[in-house]
Order: sequence, then C-alpha cells, then structure tokens
Amino acid sequence: MKLKKFLSISLLFLPLSANIYASDSALEEATYTLVDGTGNTRTTNIFTSTDASQGILIDGINVKVSVSAWSDTGSKGLTYDFNTNTWDEGTEDNSVKGATLVDYTNCSINRYGNCISGTQAYGYGMTNQDQVWYKNTNGDYVPWGDSHSVDNFNDHGSRDFDMILLSFDKEVVLTGGTFSANYYDGGEKNDVTVAGLDYDKANALFTGTSNFTWSDVSETVIDGALGHFNISNTKNSENYFESSFTKNLTAAKYWLVGAYNTVFDQSASGSFNNVGFKLSSLTVGLEEKTTQPPTQVSEPGALALMSLGLGLVLYRRKRRV
Repeated sequence: MKLKKFLSISLLFLPLSANIYASDSALEEATYTLVDGTGNTRTTNIFTSTDASQGILIDGINVKVSVSAWSDTGSKGLTYDFNTNTWDEGTEDNSVKGATLVDYTNCSINRYGNCISGTQAYGYGMTNQDQVWYKNTNGDYVPWGDSHSVDNFNDHGSRDFDMILLSFDKEVVLTGGTFSANYYDGGEKNDVTVAGLDYDKANALFTGTSNFTWSDVSETVIDGALGHFNISNTKNSENYFESSFTKNLTAAKYWLVGAYNTVFDQSASGSFNNVGFKLSSLTVGLEEKTTQPPTQVSEPGALALMSLGLGLVLYRRKRRV
C-alpha cells in the first residue's frame, strides 16, 4: 500500500504590526490689544520692529510683531483754495505708500459734548496722503478730508484702500478682531479684508524702493490665507464692534488687515458700500504641533502570508480528490 504523504502547512498568524504616530496641530490663541485704556488714559501697543522688547504672549511663547499703515494714495499736493474756489488736483496714482497710524477714543457724548463715563472705546485709524490741504481766507493751509479711519472711501481723489500691515517673527493665524468704530456698516456684507502674505515676496515690496500696487501685493497672498468678513453693527458689552474670521486661514508671518479691498476679491462687483473702522485688537493664534499615542496597525506582510498558506492548503486538497 502506497502511502501518500501530504504536506502539512501551519498557518502562522505572526504578530506583525507597526506603530503609527499621528500628529495634529492645536491652535493656542491670545488677544493682541493695539490700544487700550480707562477714561482719557490710554496705552498703545504699536511696535515698529520685531526686535521690540514686548510682544504677544501666546501659551508662554513671546511672539514679536511690528505694525505699519499703508494705502494706495496720491500726494498732499491735492489742495483747495477757498479764496478762488478752485482745486489743485495734485498727483493721483495707484502706488501703495506708507500712511500714519493714529489712536483715537470713541465714546457716547452727552449734551455738553463730553464723553459719557464707561462708554469709551479705543482703536487705531490712519491718515493717508490723500488728506486734503485747503487754503483758508487767512492764507493758511489746513488739513481736511481723509476721515481718519481705516477705510476704502473716495476722499477728493481716486478710491483708496487703507490697510494695516503686521509683521510677526513666527507664523500665526488671525481668527478675529475688535473695532472701536464701524462706519457705514450695511449689515451682513464684506467689511474687512484679511490676507496672509508670502514673507519674502511681500517684504521685498514693502521694504523696497520701487513703486508697487495692491495688485502686486495680491500676487503674494498665500493659498488659504485670504478672507473677507463682516463686522457687527452693534457693540459688545465692552463697547467694541466684533468680527470673527470664520474661515480657517493658513498661518503666515505677514498679515494685512484693512477695509474691504476689492483688488483682493476677484468676485467683487463694480460697486460696493463704503466701509471704515478703527482697529482695537486682533485674536492671534499660534499653531503648536501635538503627537497622539501610537496606533498598532497590521503589516501587509501578515495578510500576504495568510493568503499564501490558505492557497496551498486548498491546492493540496484538490490534488487528493
């Protein structure tokens, strides 16, 4: 009798596995108050250099920032002579030029023209070079026009888009802001433009010597770091208007915050309501990387060995039949 020998195959389910570490990012936030105060006393927190000794403390990390103002503006050659009732149109162009930040107190006024206690709110506006100088009957030139807000008004010249530039020494995300004044608010519409810029490209424009426009700046916007948001038309309990930058913006070192800028919005129509505000604070987020506990995952090799062994068993059984 011929004995048939069968190959016995043991299927070994080897404990083959891999540890996979998943990483995530948590956003730690802090409020950067540009100007605050009580009564007529105010403290300004505007810095002109990232080497400033002070900054924004976010989860124990000091984030330094410099702040400056910019507008596509003309020149102060734009004047009006009340003696002759004539304008000197000066020079108008689309070049972006430095503007002047000015801190203001906004409050409810009583019938005597005084601030009502407890209603003060503090914020920054700006004056750009389209501030008109008019010659009064005494022959003196006095500033006029340019409403001192961060705005997109048409002040005795072409429409200007005022924007505040913040340069951080670390990549951050802007998630909201407060405002001491909100002018010509039309309800649920675009009031403020927020744009994160490529640091090297934008820095070359703002620190260079060549003329540039908002169109040039818009080409440096980082993907996912652009949004246009509404500002509330009612104040919160601390007398400030609020805006939540609801879109999950990408982190950047260079940020522009300004009156709704249609140059940055390809979907903007030809006309829009004038908006203006005075900026009080920004909510700044710093992304901190976190590591989750390892997760055991079976190696593909274990499944391959199991399939091979099962195939051989089925093959031998078929030979016996």
